[in-house]
Amino acid sequence: MALLGAAALGIALALVAVPLLAWAADPVGAATCATCHPDAYEAWKRGPHARAEAALGPRQQKNARCLRCHAPARQAGFEGVQCEACHGAGQYYYPEYVMRDAELARAVGLVDPDASTCARCHDETAPNLEPFDFDRKRARIRHWPAEAAPTGEATAPSSRSADPRASDGDGDA
Repeated sequence: MALLGAAALGIALALVAVPLLAWAADPVGAATCATCHPDAYEAWKRGPHARAEAALGPRQQKNARCLRCHAPARQAGFEGVQCEACHGAGQYYYPEYVMRDAELARAVGLVDPDASTCARCHDETAPNLEPFDFDRKRARIRHWPAEAAPTGEATAPSSRSADPRASDGDGDA
């Protein structure tokens, strides 16, 4: 019985420790992501998230409320809205051996973004001229071939690795 209690305690601690580990992770920056995902990186560089901080005026660049969304990793030395603003800080999931195991990558912090991820910044308090339309805006930042799936849900592309977000090499990563 004591062994069963110890096992239950171990499982409970793991359920708490893994999310805390992910929460405490540091960002590694888009350039690190680019080493394995060059096409996605190039798409990001051309998109609105890469230029989010530059879009702010001088007063806004000093406003913490603006920077929370336009430059969330600025204190770590990263400009704009980098990969990890949506996909979670990559300190623990960016190594290739982790990314080859989708379940492990997610367990240590990789986020599969959805509308609620976007809503952290794109909400009713954001100074937008129109309501945020997830499906329409998602098309502007598409950088994974699987995002073109008919259901609107990302699915794992066939790729050169087990990473569900790896490029399939068609140039539209």
